[in-house]
Amino acid sequence: MIVNKWKSTDIDQRTQSEYDLLYLISSVLNDITPKPQRIEQMDLRMIYKVARYHTLAAITCMALESADAFRQCTDVELVRKWKECKEKAIRKNLLLDAERQNICGFMEQEHIWYMPLKGVVLKEFYPRLGMRQMADNDILFDSRFQNEVCQWMIQHGYKAIMVGKGNHDVYEKEPVYNFEMHTSLYGKGHNEDWVHYYQDVKERLIQDRENQYGYHFTDEDFYIYIITHAYKHYNGSGTGIRSLLDIAVYLRKKESSLDWKYISDELKKLQVAEFEQNSRNLAEKVFSKEQYNLTEEETGLLHYFLGAGTYGTMANRVEKKLREYQPDDELIKGVTKRRYIRQRLFPDESFYQDFVPFAYRHKWFRPFYLVYRAIRGVLRKRKMIARELKIIMKK
Repeated sequence: MIVNKWKSTDIDQRTQSEYDLLYLISSVLNDITPKPQRIEQMDLRMIYKVARYHTLAAITCMALESADAFRQCTDVELVRKWKECKEKAIRKNLLLDAERQNICGFMEQEHIWYMPLKGVVLKEFYPRLGMRQMADNDILFDSRFQNEVCQWMIQHGYKAIMVGKGNHDVYEKEPVYNFEMHTSLYGKGHNEDWVHYYQDVKERLIQDRENQYGYHFTDEDFYIYIITHAYKHYNGSGTGIRSLLDIAVYLRKKESSLDWKYISDELKKLQVAEFEQNSRNLAEKVFSKEQYNLTEEETGLLHYFLGAGTYGTMANRVEKKLREYQPDDELIKGVTKRRYIRQRLFPDESFYQDFVPFAYRHKWFRPFYLVYRAIRGVLRKRKMIARELKIIMKK
């Protein structure tokens, strides 16, 4: 397959639109104007749906605008949606940046060390503001001050969506503010080697020049972290094209200066070296100025990323869990499905420890919680449960 042509008579319209999406993103990333004759053949409505699915509508809109593609488009409503996505992405970036300064300013005053994570850092490597759309901002901070941070967030209008459950607390405030405050990079339920590796993470950090309590990774350690984070999603529900794009954008700025011997050694420790190599090779090909042939394995990996969307799919998550119970390549057996359903109905100790601490400490409460959980599921998540059962039965 020739990556930058993305054209075939043997694929359906959605797949063609996915390839068109990659062509547009690659063009804007390489400061190349997309060819008008290519755009004329595109289904812009389908591309819009695919771009939204991968949270890439803003950067795709910028690519289309660079070719003046909207001038000839007769679908006024569609053009409005494209431009609205771009404008919202820019606005949200600006609002989150300003609010993050307030939060970090509070932690400076209270002598709480902190470090912005993931997209907060990656968005600065994109060519233009708003190209890297943000659902939220992630900040790692000194877990000893979890209560103080919670009180400050609530006092400043935030709703505490989840606190003290897992390795990050979630806070939201209208109109667009969403912050995940991490007490650790990985916690229970994640790869135990990763939990141990990042247990004393502050020892790996470098103090910011302009902040007394702000910290950051070395370039190498930041890359290692975004790879483990991408793999966490890839190996769970899945992760989409934006993960590949993040890798491509970061390496364009940093690849030549990175200590690859150190990175390679650390990735091997974390058991993600092969994933990193495959993802890096694919990202370089997909978003290159040049035309590359994809191998059969690379094409399969690309289609996995294309199918997963920004946050993965339930089908991927169910498949992974079923294969943990039955690792052979045989068809999923009935006993495996029953084991999966039993585990979903009756969670293990780690679930209670992470998400229902009271029931973890007081086992007598668990039957009451399970009844409440079942009723809540029927009332609030009926369609989701039905979809999950349908996926299980099809396996």
